[in-house]
Amino acid sequence: MTRTMDRYWERFKTPFICFAGYSGVGKTTLLEHLVQRFKQDRIRVGYYKHDAHRFQMDKEGKDTWRVQKAGAGIATINDPEHFAVIADNPFKKRTITHALEQCDCILIEGYKKSPFDKIVFLDANGRLPISKDDPHIRAVVHQGVVDDELAQTLSVPLFHRDELDPLYAFVKQHFFDRASPLYGAVFVGGQSRRMGRPKFSLDYDGQSEPQRVTALMAQVTERVFLSARPDQDLQALENLDIERINDEHYGLGPVGGLATLMGRHPEAAWLIAACDMPFLDADSLKAITETRDPLRYGTCFTKKGGLGVETMCAIYEPKFIVPLFEAMSRRELSLSRIINELPFKLVKAGEDMRARFLNVNTPEEYEMAREKRRQKV
Repeated sequence: MTRTMDRYWERFKTPFICFAGYSGVGKTTLLEHLVQRFKQDRIRVGYYKHDAHRFQMDKEGKDTWRVQKAGAGIATINDPEHFAVIADNPFKKRTITHALEQCDCILIEGYKKSPFDKIVFLDANGRLPISKDDPHIRAVVHQGVVDDELAQTLSVPLFHRDELDPLYAFVKQHFFDRASPLYGAVFVGGQSRRMGRPKFSLDYDGQSEPQRVTALMAQVTERVFLSARPDQDLQALENLDIERINDEHYGLGPVGGLATLMGRHPEAAWLIAACDMPFLDADSLKAITETRDPLRYGTCFTKKGGLGVETMCAIYEPKFIVPLFEAMSRRELSLSRIINELPFKLVKAGEDMRARFLNVNTPEEYEMAREKRRQKV
């Protein structure tokens, strides 16, 4: 593998693990079983084969073969159920990004000398194909024979290649253990035109909503920020000790705010909430974080009847940044529409939860919300 591809995989945002070993040790057979198990669990798994030799996918004389030989840099074919792409190296990164990153996880066959997490297969004599000191070995698979000295020095799990259930459980847990840290952000940058004054400054029970929601988020996230417009005066929140991140994509609404957050901290997943949801509570945030699926593009609640999603109390995983910026380039500013085109974890919000996501936009709605909050005290 070239160093260029090394750098590419280092930036890949979908979790992956390599299966490395000599030919004939059972890698493909095991991978076939793992793929079947992931599919049974409704996990969208991708497979990537690293071939050190040249491969041939097209048949000589076929239409796609002929146009590729004529000089087409990329040739594609599709039928009602499948599609295939054959491309020159300059198209490699783009093709892999759009195809594989839509999967929840990826199994790579090969790359035994790569600087990535790997499961290594022993040969029939119990020997490793690489140095036992490779720091990226996460497990070892054998065929019934293990070198005694190696067995004594192994510091990673050891599996027989027929231990399919334990191997599947190990690989699945490995992917979930790769989950990104979860940060929180309270969005306070709305224009508040119908309210007549900044909604972030509205007072409920002697406390502003950013103060209340920030405290709730601190219980379920590692760090919490305020997402604000760069020209916004937040003196009303001067007692709130929280880092502010100014929107770098002004005028694009929540899409621009989220893009700024993800660009500033691309290593993190983001739980976001608006400052105008007075009934949002700790149980709502606990529900969304406990059902989080870090292998998807994000996790969000569905609205009544499954018609639409709740975008402003949702988790967005790091790989969401790619379709987010692509949507921005098309001036697509609806988070709902972006989400609906991607594999998100959808969490059904029960009847008792739906009122927690109501927005307060007018003085009349504000007074009604204050009264309801007062009745709950």
